[in-house]
Amino acid sequence: MKNTDLNLIPIFVAIYEECSLSKSANRLNITQPAVSKALKRLRDIYNDPLFLRDNSAMVPTPRAIDIYPALAAALTNYTSTIAIDGGFDSASAERVYSFAVISGLGHTFLPLVFSHLRKEAPHLHFEVHPIFSKDTELDLRLQRYDFVIDADHFSPSFIKSHHLFDEELVAVMNAEHPRIHDEMTLEQFLAEEHITVSGWQARSSIMRSAHISELDSRNVVYRTSTVTECLPLVSQTDLLAICAKSIVKQQGLLYKVKSFALPLDKNTLSIKLYWHPSRDTDAGHVWLRNYLVNEASQFSKSQFGISQFGLEKNAD
Repeated sequence: MKNTDLNLIPIFVAIYEECSLSKSANRLNITQPAVSKALKRLRDIYNDPLFLRDNSAMVPTPRAIDIYPALAAALTNYTSTIAIDGGFDSASAERVYSFAVISGLGHTFLPLVFSHLRKEAPHLHFEVHPIFSKDTELDLRLQRYDFVIDADHFSPSFIKSHHLFDEELVAVMNAEHPRIHDEMTLEQFLAEEHITVSGWQARSSIMRSAHISELDSRNVVYRTSTVTECLPLVSQTDLLAICAKSIVKQQGLLYKVKSFALPLDKNTLSIKLYWHPSRDTDAGHVWLRNYLVNEASQFSKSQFGISQFGLEKNAD
């Protein structure tokens, strides 16, 4: 592709998203013949029809589907370098932000953020997804998400990150567990059968030896994809689970469970915010990024202790 062909990128993205040559022309404020001429050039470059007419719609070919994420990301990256100069008015801005979030925070941290956000930025919308893959770099590079919130799990390369807070972890079990009563040792913890939260595309636990070295010694008999499935399961069995303290604080009273501090060398999980460096100059992204960091600080301060039965300690 020649440098002079770079203006074809917004035309390709428009055709893909509008599924119509006429709508693409209106969107770009150019003539329909100009769109048709650009499509012909794109077909020559990629040696593929890219879009096939089906009734009144332009349907993308497999090749077009394959290249769309990269071209859409390139267009977003370019426009984001311009957006910063225009500032960002949170009160009037209309925008959708996409998140991939580690299991649990979609029940605790993000709902709190969004409830506060409605007062300052009522027209901003969130799309919150589970973390489907381990390739955070690829997900952000292809603009699949604006943000990834995950445990600290890889050495930063070109991906930007910011520490949000440390999530304290506790061991949770049935309130009438037959072998663990008023305290729990490491030997007791490892002697029991466990439930773990695993990634969507892997059987490995989200919290693994990369975070806490002793975790690989557990006898795991049940794997689930969400942390909120742990509490109902342990309330009906003798299984042990590791849960975020914030989840137990929020939902522990709904189930017959008790919790103990983990008898491990480490009992916290570092939660980080990840984003692609191309968003550094996007005013809307910068504004929400700073908002998330501030909310994370408040969230961390609000996490009081819990008793062994999952109850919040008295403020006194």
